[in-house]
Amino acid sequence: MEIKFVFLAFAMTLLAGGLQAQSFSEQEVVIHIVGHEEGATPTDSMQLAGTLSVPSEVQGRLPAVILITGSGAQNRDEELMGHKPFKVIAEYLSAKGYAVLRCDDRGVGGSTGEVAHATTLDFAQDVRHQVHYLQQQKMIDPDRIFLFGHSEGATVAAIVAAGSRGTAHPVAGVAMLGGAGLDGREILLQQNEDIFRLQGVADSLVQRRLACMRDLFDACDTIFLAAGVDTVKTLNLAFRPIIKQHAAGLSKEQKQQVGLTSVDCYGWAVTMAMPWMATFLHLNPADYIAQLPCPLLAIGGDKDCQVASGLNLSTIRQVCQTHGVPCMAVELKNINHLGQLCQTGGVDEYQHLGQAPDDQVLLSLATWLEMQR
Repeated sequence: MEIKFVFLAFAMTLLAGGLQAQSFSEQEVVIHIVGHEEGATPTDSMQLAGTLSVPSEVQGRLPAVILITGSGAQNRDEELMGHKPFKVIAEYLSAKGYAVLRCDDRGVGGSTGEVAHATTLDFAQDVRHQVHYLQQQKMIDPDRIFLFGHSEGATVAAIVAAGSRGTAHPVAGVAMLGGAGLDGREILLQQNEDIFRLQGVADSLVQRRLACMRDLFDACDTIFLAAGVDTVKTLNLAFRPIIKQHAAGLSKEQKQQVGLTSVDCYGWAVTMAMPWMATFLHLNPADYIAQLPCPLLAIGGDKDCQVASGLNLSTIRQVCQTHGVPCMAVELKNINHLGQLCQTGGVDEYQHLGQAPDDQVLLSLATWLEMQR
């Protein structure tokens, strides 16, 4: 079922109808995980450290929201460029009656765990432990646990929720900000195209970079399938003739402008050798969205240069419609990947802009959550 609505008018009506704000408290949480993977031993233990925000006035069991960070090593507040988006979201929702759990990523802050070889699927396993933790808390309603994922976290949320299908307490709902509907390969191609164009790079050069990226991705598939090799040295040697071919006829400055130099070649090899990248390129969020046992909210900004909202939201809508997943897809005007009100959407703007995320993002999330209650 696909749901479309005139967001602002509806949201303001609902807000006026009684989303009452209240005070809240915060407590430190440590989730101990022993033998968290199949075949693991007690020596493989790790812990996830985080903050649980709880409304001061608790009547009955609380609905809860788990916040899931985007790609890269993030602390529980998803802190970057002077902003703390998850702190903003947690305080906003806790003041409206929700328990909110936000954790440091593995290997960050108070959390431990192996990072170098971790993939999106490992991060999903970490979130499953967070869900289980909340299900064991007497104050939390195990049937009203929601997941909110930003960027890669949106994919993680879909993976976890899809995996809860058929369990005693499936995830109650998934909310995404800047989430993908396309696989990692297509996301990276679109991201590169949008960012380089925002920087004013000539389209002919942008197309050279994109063509080179496609060939690099194909080369990786061939190398991994043929020999299971993932060393930087092997990839660097394989990438050299590809980059040289696509850089033919370009000046030194042009090569540097779109990353088609020998130095960039090594950088590509390092990046593509990462287990995370190998998984990300082929991971398709649509496969998991199709299996969701719960409603989905997908929020995108029309100036998101990292996960283009138009194509990804339309893909998410179509997948949900095809598989009968209740979906509310909202594209917000002049909003970037961090959910900020912006001018261009460029990454260089992030640190100079206002609150992340903007009030309209918070309002859309609160409105949708209230509809699920």
